Amino acid sequence: MKKRNIMTSLSVAALSLSLLSGVAVSADSMGHMHDMSSMKMEKKTTKKSTKKSSMKMAKKSAKKNTVKKSTMKMTKKSSNKMNMKHSMMSGMMMDGLEMNMNSKLPKGLKKATHAKFHVGQKVTLKAKHMEGMYNAKATVAGVYKTDLYEIDFMPTNGGKMVKNHKWVVASELKAKGALKAGKKVTVLADHMYDMKGAKGKIVKVHKGPAYVVTFKDTKIKMVMKNHKWLTQQELKAIK
Repeated sequence: MKKRNIMTSLSVAALSLSLLSGVAVSADSMGHMHDMSSMKMEKKTTKKSTKKSSMKMAKKSAKKNTVKKSTMKMTKKSSNKMNMKHSMMSGMMMDGLEMNMNSKLPKGLKKATHAKFHVGQKVTLKAKHMEGMYNAKATVAGVYKTDLYEIDFMPTNGGKMVKNHKWVVASELKAKGALKAGKKVTVLADHMYDMKGAKGKIVKVHKGPAYVVTFKDTKIKMVMKNHKWLTQQELKAIK
């Protein structure tokens, strides 16, 4: 009897030990599964973060490249525009000086009523004051009752003396006494830069009328608006 009780106790102890071992194994398995799950989630999160970071960097890089490209394009366009402007302006020279492209019709001058050519008439230019002028097609913009003067003058920029400049009118010259050949004058005209305020003298006097014309340069095809001045002999009617 005593022996049976001992066996029973041993069996119960063994069973308890087995159960405890199973629980421990189960706990270890659960812990392992938890660790595996955490690692998987962490890996997934890291992968997602890396992907997001890569996308962000790619987007930033693309944006930077777009801005860089756009800036380069604008710079190139601006450079081309400046080169074109410089090329055009370099052709608009007269007597070695750059033309003033903002010329306006004169004020206070008496209009000629019996001139050979009238305002609005189409003409061909026969003058050679500057490149691209001879044989250019033009429109008469103004006709005035005043004489014209051919002059020599020293530009205000300290450049070389301009010889035989054609033309200026009486209101564009300042002098004491009558305007005649040999008279020293101060130039008030601004047809070209570095002309206004220049000191010079009258070389020749030509009887009016004096014409203002708008024409397209035959060399670089640029329109010269309200160009001053031309004599009647320097214009030819278009039939």
